Amino acid sequence: MKKITEHKNKSIFRRVLEDKQVIRECIQKGGDIKQVAKDRGIKFATPIFNLIFYWMLSMI
Repeated sequence: MKKITEHKNKSIFRRVLEDKQVIRECIQKGGDIKQVAKDRGIKFATPIFNLIFYWMLSMI
């Protein structure tokens, strides 16, 4: 019996929270952040943004 999956549009805010969680888990496990970003389609604006983003993640 096939399961019917519903595809709901996710809000941008929900998507950002999920991306943040995945990146945080990747950092904790010592994974490849660049590969995770590529797989999920995450694009960082500037290198400065990267530093601020990682700093914010460390505060969690």
